[in-house]
Amino acid sequence: LRNKLEEMNAEEKTKTLSILAKIGVDFSTRKGELTGIGVAAFIFRNRIHPADSHKDVFVKLTQLLIREYPGYKEVVFSIQGRKKKYFSTNPSDFRHGYERIPGTDIFVDTNENAAQLNRRCQRLLQAFGIDPIALTIIPK
Repeated sequence: LRNKLEEMNAEEKTKTLSILAKIGVDFSTRKGELTGIGVAAFIFRNRIHPADSHKDVFVKLTQLLIREYPGYKEVVFSIQGRKKKYFSTNPSDFRHGYERIPGTDIFVDTNENAAQLNRRCQRLLQAFGIDPIALTIIPK
């Protein structure tokens, strides 16, 4: 599938990634090598965004996507685990570690390790029709 995606034009790729996310095809990959590695920034859409942690990358990426896509709520809330919500408008849906996305009424679960937070970033990108490889973490 990844090879076929690479052959598509940008519009086809965006639509395909979004559809695949809706039917549960997950292109994210676990990056265990991120655990224990500090973050200086991340690159998204050819811009460097400062970040202090993997949690910060997740929150800031979510904020960037929400600003860019007006119909975000449906997409954001569709991303969840088997037993766990990742996004909610109610902070009591989370036991530990959550943050509000600045400028919204959305809270995100941040109680995860670096590899899992990165995987959530990738799933978020895919749900918005963006290839997960569009995100690069810059280590300290």
